[in-house]
Amino acid sequence: MLVGIFHLLTSLHRIQVKDASLYSDAQDATSFRRVRQPATRGRILDRHGAVLADNRPSYCVAFYIEELRQSGPWSNTVNRVDALLDEVSAIVGKPREVDRDGIWSHLHRRRAIPLFAFKGLDERQMARLAEWPGALPGTEIQVQPERFYPRGDLACHLIGYVGAGQPREAAEEEGLTEEDEAYNFYLPDLAGRDGVELACDAELAGRGGGHLIRVNAVGYKHEVIPGKPPVPGRDIVLTIDADLQAAAEAALGENRGAAIVLDCASGDLLVAATAPRYDLMAFVPSLPGATWRRLLADPARPLVNRATSGIYPPGSIFKPVVALAALREGVVDPDALYHCTGSIMVGPRTIRCSHRYGHGDMDLRRAIAVSCNPYFIAMGMKLGFEPRLHDDCAAIGFGQAPPIGVPVAAGILPSNAWKRKRMRDSWRGGDTANISIGQGLLSISPLQAVVMTATIALDGRVPKPRLLRDRGDGAGVQERLELAGTMDWAAKDLALVKAGMEDVIHAPHGTGKRAAIRSVRAAGKTGTAEYYEGGVRKKHAWFMLFAPVERPRYAMTVVAEDSDAGGQTAARIAHQILAKLYGEEPGAPEPIVEELVEDEPGVGTEVAAEAAVAEEPAGDAVPMVAEPDGGAAAGEGLQ
Repeated sequence: MLVGIFHLLTSLHRIQVKDASLYSDAQDATSFRRVRQPATRGRILDRHGAVLADNRPSYCVAFYIEELRQSGPWSNTVNRVDALLDEVSAIVGKPREVDRDGIWSHLHRRRAIPLFAFKGLDERQMARLAEWPGALPGTEIQVQPERFYPRGDLACHLIGYVGAGQPREAAEEEGLTEEDEAYNFYLPDLAGRDGVELACDAELAGRGGGHLIRVNAVGYKHEVIPGKPPVPGRDIVLTIDADLQAAAEAALGENRGAAIVLDCASGDLLVAATAPRYDLMAFVPSLPGATWRRLLADPARPLVNRATSGIYPPGSIFKPVVALAALREGVVDPDALYHCTGSIMVGPRTIRCSHRYGHGDMDLRRAIAVSCNPYFIAMGMKLGFEPRLHDDCAAIGFGQAPPIGVPVAAGILPSNAWKRKRMRDSWRGGDTANISIGQGLLSISPLQAVVMTATIALDGRVPKPRLLRDRGDGAGVQERLELAGTMDWAAKDLALVKAGMEDVIHAPHGTGKRAAIRSVRAAGKTGTAEYYEGGVRKKHAWFMLFAPVERPRYAMTVVAEDSDAGGQTAARIAHQILAKLYGEEPGAPEPIVEELVEDEPGVGTEVAAEAAVAEEPAGDAVPMVAEPDGGAAAGEGLQ
């Protein structure tokens, strides 16, 4: 008995004293679970601090699959989880959100992450679960942040959406040592999938933390031990003005298209509106597959950010750049008269003017105001596209993606080399004729169009547009205008082109009178970009403007897809946005008496590039202009 007692005492001493740390570590290893906890995602704000994207708590039921593992094949574990899901569903009075296939998928792909089987529980449902007297092993009520958009679908294409992200590696994100780097469970992260949410994901996501939970032998949670707290993500401040953005989206209405307003003093994008929009809350907490397929199949393409990624031929809004290049190169006399008969021959093709019976005699200023196609084609043929006009386009930013911090389209800036590579054909006179009126192979985005507009407004200084006002990195807000370059346009030439653009809105013969407001004089240009789809001719309506004329503060572009002429729908949209900028109620100003009785400007006027190029013979075609009796040639001012 003494020997037995001695052996017992020595064994107790070995277990409880000598090897206590060894057994304690083994107990901790089997009873503690390290759980990684993601950080609260940063907010997205407008330039005045209005919240565009925020977080709100979502109460969820988490199932720890590892704690519910059954002996034998995995199907036994799936059966256990499936039965527990039915039990919890009956307790909270909420239908199951995860079926048996979802359990299998989670088991094979995301076993280390808790299965969030019930999301968005209200207070009554949480109370039922918390007060349930029975055993619910492997389950836990979790409070997870979910994205919330206080302004609904406002600026949805800029903000973007989030989805469940793969957890970042602990050692990479937390800087843990090798023995501490493994987590047993990862709570799901939110990851940016589009827009600012994607472009600024690293800043918005923050840095995750972690805590420990103690469980017993059968998987019941007994204790939560706090660990390293998460570091919240940084707030991102955009240059957008939420109220102006809302007004622009309302002005677009049912039209498919985009509207952009740029602050000429800083390069800030005050508005970048796209229509149609989509509901950001449909992605919270996750987007159903049927909804995603419906969005992808929608012919209106609501997921496309038309303001930054929509690509269109610019139409006649490109004509002021053609005029400035021609004036600089001296290929046009701005005071000489050109006689428009209503059409112009380019090789074997006839290109019609916006006025069926012709505009008659006009100088350059009037040609801009009435958007005369034959005038600009004749001028463009004398100027040529390469290298002079092509280099101007490149300097303005065509063919390049403006670096605003989110993905944008570069558009197409063609050239002879580009056409030979892409179309296996040489550059022809018809290409130059079409580009002279903004048709053909040249394509730009509304963002590039507003940079072009601001460049004219700023007397040849090319601004760098900006969308991200403050990334939360401590660098602060940069108010100074940054330039991407400077155009070598003469001041007198700019003054002449601006005067013509002012006439577009305020002269009796202007094509953009519907954009005018009472309190400010603006300068603008209409555009009607035509294209063919399935043999059917369609049109995109453009309008660009800057205001005030004397000291430009705002530059704006509007495009309406498959619409009418630029002086109609697009001008009306621009009018509503301009009225909001200057605090006016939208409404037509004092009526202007029409100087000419003519067709609606731009209707059926501009020929598609493909049609003009396809049947054109090789070599440069010379525009043929009839010479009236007893007078100089109609194109003499262009010689």
